Amino acid sequence: MADLSTRKIGIGLASWLLAGAVSLAAATGVGEAAARRGNSAAWYVYTESNQTSADGGNAVLAFRASAGGALTSIGSFATGGDGTGVGLGSQGAVALASGGHALLVVNAGSNTVSYFRVLSDGSLRLVDAAPSSGADPVSVTADHRRVEVLNQGSSSVGGLILTGDALVPSPNPAVSLASEAATPVQIGFTPSGSQVIVTEKVSSSIDTFKVTSDGRLSGRRHTISTGTAPYGFGFSEGGDAIVSDAGGGAGGVSAATSYRVGSTGALHPISEVGESQAAACWLVINGAGNRAYVANAASGTVSSYDIAESGRLTLRSAVAATVGAHPIDEILGGGWFFVLTSTAVASAPVTASGDLGAVDEAAASGLPAAASGLALVSASA
Repeated sequence: MADLSTRKIGIGLASWLLAGAVSLAAATGVGEAAARRGNSAAWYVYTESNQTSADGGNAVLAFRASAGGALTSIGSFATGGDGTGVGLGSQGAVALASGGHALLVVNAGSNTVSYFRVLSDGSLRLVDAAPSSGADPVSVTADHRRVEVLNQGSSSVGGLILTGDALVPSPNPAVSLASEAATPVQIGFTPSGSQVIVTEKVSSSIDTFKVTSDGRLSGRRHTISTGTAPYGFGFSEGGDAIVSDAGGGAGGVSAATSYRVGSTGALHPISEVGESQAAACWLVINGAGNRAYVANAASGTVSSYDIAESGRLTLRSAVAATVGAHPIDEILGGGWFFVLTSTAVASAPVTASGDLGAVDEAAASGLPAAASGLALVSASA
């Protein structure tokens, strides 16, 4: 398990790098099947350092989760690209693909995306990197071989194609978000893979695109969101989009909103429910699709919602957990809930009822302040 300390690793590595990735289950907020609780396989957590070239460049920090939720470092794996040196303020900076066999990582400082293979011991092998077809990539999502990258700086979406030994720019040109869109923060495929959604927090809007049979994004629809400052999102069992509404800060204005996604990309609001916390940003949904967890950046808490079959939301707990610091991303799987905070990762067990248990505020510590994104995978030989 090598620690890839050399920053600039050549892209387009040979296919021998692919050996060793077997029997994996992935858990991400959007785009891949959620992992089941109770799996006896080892679980691994990934975040990106997001460091600049002056600090050695971007790298994936990898951890093995113990039975008690503590995280042990298993290495730092250079992406061959650069970060920005400050938090990305997005969801989906790292994302799993190919059923958990691949890890995609944005390099916002060098406008590229890196592609790793996830090996059976949780370590990573860099396969390739490719341009994001825009400026300042902050979020990435995958559906089978199709990859879409959200470029915040150019307010655009670039396409890539994932193969066994390469990450290839799509022959289709990048598409622009609506001219009114400001500060997009997350991109994700719908569960069917037929549409792509982008949340835009400053303009309080959401763009949707249809995915054509040849992988193009078309038919953009721009919708003013029901709640203020839409941020993170996931999907219910029925395919409804569940979106956090950061609301701009304190005052109990944060909320979550559910939408039915129409075949043309129209978003039909189902319900909006407040949660009395501040800056509800990151949102993940459990594997059953009936419980949402929202990390509240300004409150240092996590709220939880029940999701009915109709898509209607009910606040289960305004304070399901207190993580002790400024949360900046979250992930769920294997019976555990992990929250990236300023320089640490907090963990909490998920009970049989789906509620969160006692929090370990420093399951891992000493992370760079710029660290961004979370992904979780189980691997067994």
